[in-house]
Amino acid sequence: MNEGLIKIHNTCISKNLPFVTFRQPKHVHSTTYIQTTSGNVQWKSILDISSHTGFIMAPFDIRNGHQYILIKPDLVIDGNDISEEQIGHVEALKKRSQPVWPDGYPVVTGRDTYMKQVDTIKSSISTGAFQKAVLSRIRVIEGDYFTIIPRLFQTFCRRHPNAFVYLFKSDDHFWIGASPESLLRLIDGKMSTVSLAGTRPYAEKHMDVNRWTAKEVLEQEYVTRYIHDVLRTFHIRDYRVTSPYVQKAGNLVHLRTDFSFGFDKIAGRFWELVHAMHPTPAVAGQPKDDAVNFIKNLEPHDRDYYTGFLGPVSENDRIDLFVNLRCMQITPRYLSLFIGGGITLESDPADEWDETRWKAESLLKILRRYIKNLAPADELQSTYR
Repeated sequence: MNEGLIKIHNTCISKNLPFVTFRQPKHVHSTTYIQTTSGNVQWKSILDISSHTGFIMAPFDIRNGHQYILIKPDLVIDGNDISEEQIGHVEALKKRSQPVWPDGYPVVTGRDTYMKQVDTIKSSISTGAFQKAVLSRIRVIEGDYFTIIPRLFQTFCRRHPNAFVYLFKSDDHFWIGASPESLLRLIDGKMSTVSLAGTRPYAEKHMDVNRWTAKEVLEQEYVTRYIHDVLRTFHIRDYRVTSPYVQKAGNLVHLRTDFSFGFDKIAGRFWELVHAMHPTPAVAGQPKDDAVNFIKNLEPHDRDYYTGFLGPVSENDRIDLFVNLRCMQITPRYLSLFIGGGITLESDPADEWDETRWKAESLLKILRRYIKNLAPADELQSTYR
């Protein structure tokens, strides 16, 4: 454990300082931004982001009143070797007033209700309303776990070496996650994105793309087609795309296709491209607007920043935006684990429920190191709460 980083996290949490620590996929070292200037940087339009640098967190849908949030990099701590001087500097920062946390608990969807929701989506698909919709639910763990969060972040980093791991706090927005899915990345003048969909538990036989079902292949293909369509809308013709392959992400595997092209192809329209891409059919459905409108009426909970996007935006033309998956929301009363899956006409409701259990288990397995007597992932939770 990096005890220096743990001290910095504990100080930022206790003083309610806006901060984020993130670790890039396949990297060892993390980076921390701490905002020392007053105020919260938030805005409603994604197209206003271009004038800012820092760490951005975007909601799934701004129509629920959630805004884009920025953590300004007033104080930057690079790497894992943290000095006593750096720790002292953070400890000397002025404390902010504590936030007003939400009352009550999120709505929890049980197995029977979730399966009925899957059938409802399938019925609408059969009428031609849309082709795919992504359904989500929440698993709640009651209790105040602020003290374990700094160590939890480092365990996430160890358990998910190929994911984008982050710990984000801005006033009353407190999240942690390990996302396997990039939305858009700009590195050395090259843009990249991925089509990621379909989920199975990790097993050697599941690494063979030819052994996946037609339903899973089609679910991922919807995302791939959508990205092709968006790139063509922006008149990006000369881009590279791989064949679908299997990516391991923790205890799960997914179908993945990679896209890449030169940054010069979008002629300064980067944030317009982000706006067009988000949310992709991997987290919303296809067609996107029809699916989003449907699931917003069907899901009894607010997704908040789950299936939004987040990542650092720097002045040196490096941007790393990832979809907010495998994540949980942190409050003094509970942890909310957000999980979901893509529904098509071929979906089996019981299988879709099991898929959410696998995804929950990727988080629960880590939490069990710190929380005793944590209920198993297949707990029914059969009523709304």
